[in-house]
Amino acid sequence: MAIIDKLKQLVLSYSQPPRYSDEELEELQCPNCGHAFKGNYCPICSQGAGDGHITWKWVGKSILDVWGMDTRSLPNTLLQLLWRPGHLISDYISGHRQVCYKPVNMLFIVALAYVVIMQIIGHEVGIVDVELAGEDLEGYNKMIFASYEWLVAHPGWAMMILTMIMILPTLIVFRFAPRHSRLTLPENIFIQIFMSTLMLIIAFTISVSNGITIFLIPLYYYICYRQLFGYTFWGTTWRLAVCFLVWLILTFYVIIAVLVLAVPQYESNNPFLATFFGIVETTLATALLIAIPLSVAYLISRKTAKRRQQPKL
Repeated sequence: MAIIDKLKQLVLSYSQPPRYSDEELEELQCPNCGHAFKGNYCPICSQGAGDGHITWKWVGKSILDVWGMDTRSLPNTLLQLLWRPGHLISDYISGHRQVCYKPVNMLFIVALAYVVIMQIIGHEVGIVDVELAGEDLEGYNKMIFASYEWLVAHPGWAMMILTMIMILPTLIVFRFAPRHSRLTLPENIFIQIFMSTLMLIIAFTISVSNGITIFLIPLYYYICYRQLFGYTFWGTTWRLAVCFLVWLILTFYVIIAVLVLAVPQYESNNPFLATFFGIVETTLATALLIAIPLSVAYLISRKTAKRRQQPKL
């Protein structure tokens, strides 16, 4: 029975935020402002309850705090992100801020660790030397390779740029989800910040495994979105497929727009107008391509939500 109880506790902790003890706390006096209080922090000046005399323990804690080893541990947050990504994000956007390390700080620390580890194990952060290849690369080819080098050298920003493209399809396709419906734009931004960190970890596994673990990208997106939004297997799968389709179209649009700006328009007497009309045509075509799947997914999701809200007879 003990094993069964442990398993039940594990399943419960998997889907719910951490529980905090309500044991009776003794009254303390803040060494900073002198206010009497109960708890871990002074409600007047926010100083910690144990921040009195400087001891070796306090020194060690201060050093660990820099790297996220305090109560909202960075390693613990990364384990939660791998073990229960959707539930962790759900806890955070629901107001449980103390369940994890600060998402933006976490992303840049993981990006820094990614660069350092890749260099230690012998993987080159950049692949193409644009300066050396300058004679062979011209026009937009040189711009593409320079952009690629920058993205590879700045993995944190690269993952943020790539995952932020998922904001629009996620905002529309999952708007009427059974769990966390009608999320705001800032909430969707933080969802993708978490996903950026997760994708950066997966990018590392892809690099060291020579691409074998690339299947983890759609797998983790599925796990995260199903836990976060609460749809069934098929409901999550087809909606996520629509999101990936729109992501591909938008990414392709960005590439085409850059090429239109970079390639000289020799056919026209006015290069500026040729570039302008080229971008307008590309934008209109992209808008039409993404409007169709997003509209269909939105209408189906809204109809499903209305049917779900109808009382059962």
